[in-house]
Amino acid sequence: MFPLTDARWAAFTGGYKLPYDASVPLRKLLSEGSGAGVWDELWQELHHQGEVGQASYAAVPWLVEFIRTSTKLDWNPIALVATIELERERHDNPVIADELAEAYFAAIRALPEVLTKHSDQTWDESVLRAAVTCIALARGQRWFAQACFELDRDTAARWFSAEFGWDFPKT
Repeated sequence: MFPLTDARWAAFTGGYKLPYDASVPLRKLLSEGSGAGVWDELWQELHHQGEVGQASYAAVPWLVEFIRTSTKLDWNPIALVATIELERERHDNPVIADELAEAYFAAIRALPEVLTKHSDQTWDESVLRAAVTCIALARGQRWFAQACFELDRDTAARWFSAEFGWDFPKT
């Protein structure tokens, strides 16, 4: 992983294509735990209307490390990792820098094990959707990952009803 103390973080760009030093909120996340403020900042800065940058890619291994070490699974880091990976090949997003690529792809590949071996196995629907998306991405199934990520309960109910005439279960 790219060290959080490395000065090059300040030069990485985020979702706005402007320099964004993601090491600051990542250090806070890893030392103090999650809070709405840190997630608001990371979501805002690492992804913007489909755009991601090197700061986004550098953050992914640290987000996976947070998932691994957290006591309770939160949809935020899982969904943010999924979003960054889904957007990586879209728009005019940059190719991952060589110095970041190995750790980035290792983190993506590690997600199935990190998630399935996590001590918190009481996943709500938002955690489950993001986790299934990440598992599909780790296994190279991008179309399936995108479908899982976008298919919320209401959309699924409408689709199953229209396509198959099924009454979708309430739970």
